[in-house]
Amino acid sequence: MGVREYVFTLEYDPGVDPIADVFIDHPEAVARSIACSVVGVDMWRLDHFSGPEPAIDALDELVLDANRCNECPEGTCDSYREHELLEREPTSATVYTFRQGIDACPALPYHATEHLGPGLFFQTRRRGNEYTWRMLTRDGTRAGELYDAMRENFPETVRISLSQLSDPTHWSDETTTETDLPYEQRAALEAAVEAGYYRTPRDTTLAELAEDTGVARSTLQYRLQRAEAWLANEFTDGCLCVDTD
Repeated sequence: MGVREYVFTLEYDPGVDPIADVFIDHPEAVARSIACSVVGVDMWRLDHFSGPEPAIDALDELVLDANRCNECPEGTCDSYREHELLEREPTSATVYTFRQGIDACPALPYHATEHLGPGLFFQTRRRGNEYTWRMLTRDGTRAGELYDAMRENFPETVRISLSQLSDPTHWSDETTTETDLPYEQRAALEAAVEAGYYRTPRDTTLAELAEDTGVARSTLQYRLQRAEAWLANEFTDGCLCVDTD
C-alpha cells in the first residue's frame, strides 16, 4: 500500500482558543514541533516557539499551565499533563510536554493512532489562525473516519480540513526550520522577501524597506546580513569542500 502523508489543518476564529489567539494577535509568531510521539495513551513532544517578546510571554503563561490542554477545546480534556521549559530567550522558548491518558482527549494524536494504527510520525506548525498537523502513516484507508472524529469533537468555530499528498514531503533528515532563525532576523528576511528586495531588479531599496518596517536602516541591514549568513551556512552545512590548489 505504501507510506502516505496526510495534512490536517485547524483554522481558529478569534476568541475560541487562548493559544490560537496569541498567534492570531501576533502573526509573526511561529511554533513547530521538534518531536512528537504517541505510544498507547501516552504522548510526549518537544516544541520550539519563536516570535516577538509579548507573544512568547503570553505563550509561556498558557503553554506551561498543566491545568489546560494545549491541543483541544478548553474544558474537554481529562488527560494528565506535565510541561517543562527547557530553553528561554526573550523571543524564543523550547518546551517539553508529557501527557498521559490521551484517550480522554478529543484532539488528534490519540484518534490518529486509533484510526490509522501504530507507526505514525507527526509534525506540527502553528502560525496565524492555523494549526497544522502532518502525519506519515502506513495505512490511510480510515483517514476519513479520523476526519469525522475530529469534526465531531471540535466546535464549528474551528474549521478542519484534510488533504492527502500524492508523495510524502518535508520528511528528509534536514531538521532546520524557520524557528531556528532568531525572530528579529526572520522578521527582517520575511519583510524583505515580501517587499521584493531580493528580486532582480529589486522592487525596493534598503532605505525604503527600513521606513516601511520602522526599523533603523543600519539595524535592518545587520539583521539581513546575519540572516543571509545563517541561510548560507545551513545550505552548505555537511558539504564536503575540497581544495584543488
